[in-house]
Amino acid sequence: MVTRKSTLVLFVILVISLWVLGSATQAGAQTASGSKVIGDASSIDTKYAAPFNVNLEKWYAAHPVEPGKMFMEPIFQTPRITVMAAVNRGQVDLHYHRFIDDFGYVIKGQCEKYVNGKWVLVKPGTLNYNPRGIIHATRVVGDEPLWELVFFTPGPPPNDRVFLNSEITTAKPGAVVGDWSLLDTQHKQAYNFNLDEWYATHPIPAGQTFRIDGAIGTLRNLVNFAQSPSLPVHYHGSADEAYYIYKGVAEVYINGEWVKLYAGETHFCPRGFIHGIRPAPDFKIIAVFAPPPAGGSDRIFVDLK
Repeated sequence: MVTRKSTLVLFVILVISLWVLGSATQAGAQTASGSKVIGDASSIDTKYAAPFNVNLEKWYAAHPVEPGKMFMEPIFQTPRITVMAAVNRGQVDLHYHRFIDDFGYVIKGQCEKYVNGKWVLVKPGTLNYNPRGIIHATRVVGDEPLWELVFFTPGPPPNDRVFLNSEITTAKPGAVVGDWSLLDTQHKQAYNFNLDEWYATHPIPAGQTFRIDGAIGTLRNLVNFAQSPSLPVHYHGSADEAYYIYKGVAEVYINGEWVKLYAGETHFCPRGFIHGIRPAPDFKIIAVFAPPPAGGSDRIFVDLK
């Protein structure tokens, strides 16, 4: 039986709860608006305290690998993406993924990639893209180790990779798809993108200062090829962003200041953190969003003045 006194107590509790919630929300908003690093504290769910850059030349120099061996180490991880810096002197056998998309950019060395049923020679400057369910593999060619930046969206859970010699798959060498039920986008095959060819056939239109093309993506990622992108400081409400600098130089807003970013380096920005970019001419990047930005663009611009 509900008494007048108990109703009053419940009402007081409700008022106090709403006041606490409002105060917490306001405090969070004030923290975000007053920060030069965080745009939305409530969406941050990673171990990182801020966006950061990685000089890959220095990273690979610090991670040598024995002949015939492969080494992979995560340099950026969130619940939505894992980016691995890989050094390979051997071979990764034919396989497909059950839960993740797998794509990699070749930085140094050369290899053969298994692409749509064929072994294809791949040199630096090429992005190899494999939606989940697609059969792929890598074998190093020559004596030089293969340096590759590998993206998994999301990070691979246990038992994600299915090799063709496994008892749980009926896929055979020469096949393109390991499991048709996993193809949940319009992309039904692997893709190789040679960036020199891409940029040559996609020039910046006359009268414009930059160009951004959504080259490919699934429900788990979007890959853009961007030329001289100029973006004021902003943060992303839903997606993490990682980009590799293919050519040129720019200034990137990171940790409250503008710093130089050069070809061969990477920039990582978890959602909720503030960043921006001021490019020099002929600046070209691969930009990866995971997941695809909600509504086509989840950028929220910030006035730091």
